[in-house]
Formats: sequence, C-alpha cells, structure tokens
Amino acid sequence: MKKALIILVSIITLFAVVLFAVPFFFKDTIQAKVNEEIQKKVKAKVYYNDFDLSFFKHFPSLTISLTDFGVVGYSPFSSDTLVQAKEFSLAADLKSIISGDKVAINSIAIESPKILIKVLPDGSANYDIYRTDSLQVQQEETKTKSNFNVGIESWKLTNGQITYDDRLKNTFVLLQNITHEGSGNIGAEIYDLTTNTQVEKASISYGGTEYMHDKTLSADMKINIDQAKSKYSFTKNSWKVNDFTLNFDGSVAMPDTSNIVLDITYSSPENTFKNLLSLVPNIYTDKFKDVDADGNVQFNGFVKGTMNATSFPTYAFNLLVENAMFQYPNLPTAVTGINLDFKASNTTNDLNNSVLNIKKFNMNLGKNPINARAMIEGLGKSKVDADVVAKIDLQQIGQIFPMKGLEMRGLYSMDLKAKGTYDSLTKAFPQVNAVMSLANGYIKSDQFPQPIQDLNVKANLVNTNAALASTRLAITEMRMVLDGEPFTANGVIENFENYNWDIKAKGKIDLTKMTKIYPLTDMTLKGKIDADIETKGKMSDVKAKRYASLPTSGKATMQNFEFVSKEYPQGVKVTSADMTFTPTAIKVTNAKGFLGTSDFVADGTFTNYMDYALNNGTVKGKMNVKSNKFNVNEWMTDSPKTTAAGGTAQPLQVVEIPKNIELVMDSDIGEALYSQMKMQNIKGALVVGNGAVKMQNVAFQSLGGKFTTSGTYNTSNLAHPLFDFALNLENIEIAQAYQHLNIVKSLMPVAQYLIGNVTSKLQIGGELGQDMMPKINSLTGDGLMKVLQATVSESNPLVQKLVETTKIAKLKETKLSNLLMQFEIKDGTFGVKPFDIKFEDYKITASGRHGLTGSMDYNLLLDVPSGKIGEAFGNVFQKWTGKNLQGTDRVKFDLQLGGTLKNPAFGFKGSSTANSLKDVAKATLQAQIDEGKNKVLDQLNIKKDALPAQILDKDAMEAKAKTTADSIKKAAADKAKKLLESQKKSVINGLFNKFGKPAKKDTV
Repeated sequence: MKKALIILVSIITLFAVVLFAVPFFFKDTIQAKVNEEIQKKVKAKVYYNDFDLSFFKHFPSLTISLTDFGVVGYSPFSSDTLVQAKEFSLAADLKSIISGDKVAINSIAIESPKILIKVLPDGSANYDIYRTDSLQVQQEETKTKSNFNVGIESWKLTNGQITYDDRLKNTFVLLQNITHEGSGNIGAEIYDLTTNTQVEKASISYGGTEYMHDKTLSADMKINIDQAKSKYSFTKNSWKVNDFTLNFDGSVAMPDTSNIVLDITYSSPENTFKNLLSLVPNIYTDKFKDVDADGNVQFNGFVKGTMNATSFPTYAFNLLVENAMFQYPNLPTAVTGINLDFKASNTTNDLNNSVLNIKKFNMNLGKNPINARAMIEGLGKSKVDADVVAKIDLQQIGQIFPMKGLEMRGLYSMDLKAKGTYDSLTKAFPQVNAVMSLANGYIKSDQFPQPIQDLNVKANLVNTNAALASTRLAITEMRMVLDGEPFTANGVIENFENYNWDIKAKGKIDLTKMTKIYPLTDMTLKGKIDADIETKGKMSDVKAKRYASLPTSGKATMQNFEFVSKEYPQGVKVTSADMTFTPTAIKVTNAKGFLGTSDFVADGTFTNYMDYALNNGTVKGKMNVKSNKFNVNEWMTDSPKTTAAGGTAQPLQVVEIPKNIELVMDSDIGEALYSQMKMQNIKGALVVGNGAVKMQNVAFQSLGGKFTTSGTYNTSNLAHPLFDFALNLENIEIAQAYQHLNIVKSLMPVAQYLIGNVTSKLQIGGELGQDMMPKINSLTGDGLMKVLQATVSESNPLVQKLVETTKIAKLKETKLSNLLMQFEIKDGTFGVKPFDIKFEDYKITASGRHGLTGSMDYNLLLDVPSGKIGEAFGNVFQKWTGKNLQGTDRVKFDLQLGGTLKNPAFGFKGSSTANSLKDVAKATLQAQIDEGKNKVLDQLNIKKDALPAQILDKDAMEAKAKTTADSIKKAAADKAKKLLESQKKSVINGLFNKFGKPAKKDTV
C-alpha cells in the first residue's frame, strides 16, 4: 500500500512538473507565432507587457494571458487607443488545438478594458485595422474558413468602459463601469446566446441632443441566433434603466442588405409610478429611495413590419398613468393628481401617418394646476388640436422640488388653444390663441449675491384665420433689473409667411451674473453688453437686399466678453469692442482680445448681417487684424494645449471653414507658432468664402529665411479637404526645413543629410487626410530649387553606398554649390530633370524619380579625374568594363540608383570612357611584335659590325630575321588569344551582375 501511494504521488508530481514545464518550453515559440499573426493581419500597433501560458488557471485548458494589453491605430488615429485592458486571457482546449479541426475556446476574460470606437466625418473608423490588401492573407483566410473553426463557450468583461464617438452621424455614447458575461456556442450555425450586462453610468446623445445622462442600465438576454438566416429571436429578455424595467419578446431578421424585418412586443411588468419617475432627469439621485411616490402605470407596445429605405413598420406605444403623486422628503408640498394617457401609433408603412395623442395630462404642483391635452395627426401635414392651461406660483416650486441655493418668486400663467392644420406647402397654420405672462418675477442664486428682480414678461401668439401670414407674436413687455442695471425690450413679429418685425432693446446685460443665476451646461459666457438698438423691416426686403427699407440703428459695446464651449475649448475673449448698427452694416472698432492664448486687435465692417441672422444667408466682412503672438496649434486639435517650441505637438485634425461667411482679413502678425515652427512678421490677406480659406501673398520669416505663399485650403467637402498653394522659399536652412516642414520630409527626405541653405519655388496641390497630412497619391506639382552652398553629411547612406560601390573615397567630401534642380510631383512620385553636382574637379549629373513612400529610381553620370581616383577604382572599372584605365585624363561612367534612402543599391550601366579606350589585347600584341622586331635588328647590326664585309650574306641574314619575327608573332598571338578569352568572360559576368542583388525594402 505504501509503495502504491509513493508511486501515485510520484505520478502526480511528474504530471504537475510536465504541466508546468510544457508551457515554459513552448512559450517563446507560441509568443513568436502570436506576434507574427498580429503583424500579418493587424494594421495597428499592438502592445502588451507580459505573455503567459499556463495549465493551472483553468485546468485542463491551456490559458494564454496578455497583461497591459492595448491596440493603437495609425494616422489619423495615432493618438487614439482603440482597446486597452489590464489583462486579456483565453482558455482553450489543448486537444482541439492539436487536432486543428475546431479550436474549442472555453472562456475569454477581459479585465478593466477601455474601448474607444471613433468614426470621422469622412467615414473612416479607428476599428478598421484588419489587413485585407494582402493576397496571401486572403488566401490563408479562405483556407482557414474552409478547414478551421472556432467555438467559444463563455466570456466575461469586468470594470469596462466603452466610448462610441461617431462624428459622421453626430452620435455619442459613453458606458462606464461595465460588467458583462455571456455564453453560447458561437461557432454553431444555430445556437442560444445568453448574456448579462450591468452598466453603472450610461449617457447617449444624438444630433446635439442628450437623451440619456448617467443612467444605470442592466440587461438579461437570451437570444436564439440562426446565422444562416440572419435571424435573432428573443425570449424573456429584460432591460432595466434606473428603476424602470422593460421586457420584450419577438424577433429581428435581416434577410438581405436592404431590409430589416421586425416583430417585437414590449411591456413593463412593474406598474408603480416610482419606477417610471426614475427616468426623469435630475430626479434619480442617491436620495431617490426616500422619495414618496404612488400611482399605477401601464406601459406596452409593439413594432411589426419591414424597415427599409421606403417603408417603416407599424407600431404602437401606450403609456397610462393613473392617480399618481410624489413628494420629496423634508419638503412640505407634494405633486398630486398626476394623470397621463398618451398613445403613439401608426397602422401604415409610412411614418408620416403617425398619430400622437395626449388624451389627458393633469397634475397639481401644490395648489397650482396644470391641465393639457393634444392630438397631432401626421408628421408632415399635421392636424393639431391642443388645449393647455397652467397657473403657477413660483414660490411654491421651492416647496416641491429640492432647489438648494435657488430662490424664485412670481406668478406665471399660460393659456393656449390651437386647432387646425399645419402644412408648410400650402402655408396653413392652426388657429391659435395663446397668452403667457410672468408678473413680479424674482430669481436669486447663492452663486451671486444680487438677484434678477422686477422681471415682467407679457406675450401672446394669435392666428384667427388659419393662414400662416395671419400669425402674430407680440412681446408687449419684457423688463428686468440686475444689480441695479435695467434692461427693457419689446417687439412684434407678424406675418410668418413674410416676417415683419419691429423690435427695440435697451439696457445692460451682465452675462457673468446671468450665467451664475442660470448655469449653462458645457459652456461659459462672461462679460457685459450695453446696447441701445431699434430695428424693423420685412424678410422680403432682407432677401431682396433692400436695406434702405430696413431702418436699423443703434450701438453696442462689449467689455470682458468670454466664450468657451465644448466645441471651442480654446475660448474667445473680447476685452473691449464697439459696434455701430445701420441697415446695411455693422461697424466694429476698438476690438481687442484673445483667441485662445493669442492676442488680437481688430476693426472692420460686416454687411448682409440681417440676411445671415434671419435667413441663414451669407455674412460678408472686411477686417484688419493685428497680433503680437498667435498660436495656430490651439485651433488645429480637439484638445488644444499651448505648445512651446521643442514640445510635443498635438495631432492635427480637419478644421471646417463655414460656408456662409465671406471675409477678407488683412493680417499683421508679429510671431506665430505652427506645430513647432516659429514664423515672424507675417503680413498678407486671408480670404474666407464658400468653405475655403485663401492666402494671398502671405509673407513671413522663418527657418533662417523668407517665405511667400499663396494658396487655398478647401473644406467644402469636409470628408475630402483639398489644398493648393504656391510657396517661395528664400535662403532657408535645409536642416530646419526638414525638421519643421512635413512637405520637405515627404518630397526631399535626403534633406536631413544636407547642411546649408536653399532657395525654391514650389507649386503643389492635392487632398488632405483627416489628420491634415497630404494623401501622397493625390499630390501634383512642380518647381525649381537652388542650393547656394551646402555640404553632405558623411552619415548619408547614399554617399556611404556610393563610396563602397566605386571605391572613390573623395566622394565623401561631396559639396553642393549653385545647384539648380527642376522637379515635378506626379502619381505619388517626385521627379527631377538632369542637374549637375560639381565640387573641385568632380562632376555628377543626376536625374530620375523617387516615390514619396521611399523607393528610388535614379541615373547618375559621374565624370572624375583618373589621376586622383586611385588603384581601387581602376580594379572596379576593369571588372565592370574589361578595360584598363590608361591614356585618359578623365573617367566617365553611368550608375543606376535603386532601393531606398536608408538602404540604397547602385548598379553599373555603362561608360563612354571605356568605349574610347583601345582594346587591351590588341595593344599588347602590337607592342610585343614591335619589341621582338627591334631586338632582332639590334642583334643583326652588332654581328654585322663584327664580321668582315666580304663574308656577309645579306639575303641570308634577312631570311633569318623574318623566321625569328614569325616565331615571336605566333607566341604573342597565342598569348593574346588567351587574354581575350579571359576578358570576354569578365565582361559577360559583369553584364549579368551589374546591378547586384535587389535592394531590400526600407523598413525605416
């Protein structure tokens, strides 16, 4: 028994050791494979702090874990993190991984994730990160889909946050502190999906209107999913918003891309009024549980039918509240007698046929009754029948609702009766008789010690014959006093078909005090406006520009005005400004202030302001603007920050230019900061109109030289902004131009290795991305560039590779002097016509193109002195051409430049010098023949002198000499033949290998 126990313990121990060791030994291999797959299929930066494998966390499953995991997109989303999580873990069945048929994922867990889904106005989305442009990837995907399956059983998300920011559809959703669990065999064709979701705070806005703010949400859902039919069937599903519960059943099907078929019924199982009351904004707080409430509620409805571009489902929405009341704790007065019978329905497939019926709405605010009913039939052409009567003592409101720090008094009353048809096409308007008044109003906030008092308003709206032209709105009295400063206004607007108005306003308005009494959401307004204005006229005169028929006069002054909003967080501050009004224009003088942190002084005139204010027309103006320092960066980002030179600039985004403003602005700016580039003494005109800004001869100093530019930035199509400008540079430092100007980085990356100054004329245009960076393939342009004096850094990869290829060390000392280059930009490439680089007695003529993404294709003609280039080049030259460098003062040869700037590749193309050199073999042969002949003749002459004349046989001597010469000639011919064969082989090999191996793709 003891022995068996020892064996059992040993086996368990061994098994545990194996379970621990296997992940350890295979961890690096699996991690490398994960990284490879991410690189292959994801076009985003994926990061994580630690990669872990374990059998122990979810035994017997293999668990893969990533800690501090995140995904960050590329431009224009380089500053947005798509996903980040404290930990991401996946538990998979090891047997299924080995078999490869279907990977069974037992569970997925994500801890503390933050997910940002962002869509820009052009429709580009940050979640579009999956690579689909690779044929290899597509082929692998096809293979994977046919032979590989994934099944997921369950998943869990804790402490999460999801932000959905859709700027194309003007939708914003923020879900905070999310807990979510789900299960279901999602690899199956038909399966049941079960989920539970809890959200502590949910906010939803659409079209600039917030429909939900910090509501709690929970959902228990069971959905049967048929993937083949794209049908989702709901059974016993429950949603809860705050304390209000909604159950729904039915199905949603998407048989094709154009139609959605709905069959949904919904109802509230809990029929207490307090649950419904929890949906009312500002009521559901931490003290809501102490609110006393009673009453019965019935809520139900349905949606049934097909939704597509021309059809809308039938629907019904029914809400009935009977005998309800509520009262806040510690407050003396209750809201009682709450009764509401509201129905919305449509029995056709046309949404315009909807009927909204408030059959009854009654409640008593203490002793102040409100009674109303309304029927609206149709959403386009609407039949209206409404009756609203209310009388409220504002002092009693503070006894009903908690209004800490706010005191109100006054008597408010409304009596409205309306019946008839509203139709914009036939210009019909219901008969209306509405009277509204506020007497002896008083409002005081503890945020400001002085109250608004003596607030009196009287207004009425009347229409007696159901014609739009007969409608009349009269504000017979509006007056108030704030901190001892009175303000009065009155006016009449009649004939709603052709607005006629007669309005007067006089007094001081302190916006700082007003907004402390009436706080604004996501907006700050400060300052004083002192106005005395009278205006009257007709809209028809405005449209016809008959300004003489629009008597308007008056003046207004503005002091310490400040405006900050969510859309313009930079803020605008006007320390002072005077305005004079006439029928044709508003004249602005002595305007001083700040745009963000940038100071300005301005004066000018605005015309057509009435058409702009009353008819959405186009305002026109001419302004003179001066500024000592202007920070452009603040107005180019969503989250502006003052960026000092050397700091990190915020990512740029498209700035929309209004289409209904035509403005000519003459500018005089002492210093401006754009990205990290400082500009001084900016002078020129900016012309705004039709959604575009035009620069006209704008001149400034920067980067050690002078700039002059004219051009256009056009956002008339916000999804595809365009630019087109001409730029003259005079004596600009090349290194600084590369550092600060993105266009130089794109067009001339070699500038980073040049030290000197440049003068250039450039014309360029194209499309901008949502990050304000040019779209490379859209660029077109041309220009000239002159480099007066410049040196080339020895770290330049081009020079290093050129010296390595040619063995001419002197090329390291290449200098540029009076270099003139003519270039063009086309189809995403930068091309140059032949230009000369001359230094000492060296000359390089270059021409060709490079892609704006890095690839190069250039031709270089080098003309170098043969006496200075050294023996090493001679060997290279002979290898290239098969010719010796003899008898020539200069060497000319052609090279081809390919590869990329970081990884260039040179190849020999030919040499005019080689073509002019004599054949080496032929020259050697003739020299040897001449040498042998001369030796024989010299010997004969010596012997001739030594022998007696009578024994000399002239003919014999000549025959012997010829025989010797023939022998030498044959030996030389044999030697020359061998030399020719050797050189022929060298030349052929050089031709086949003249470009070397292909250049590797530049990954820098």
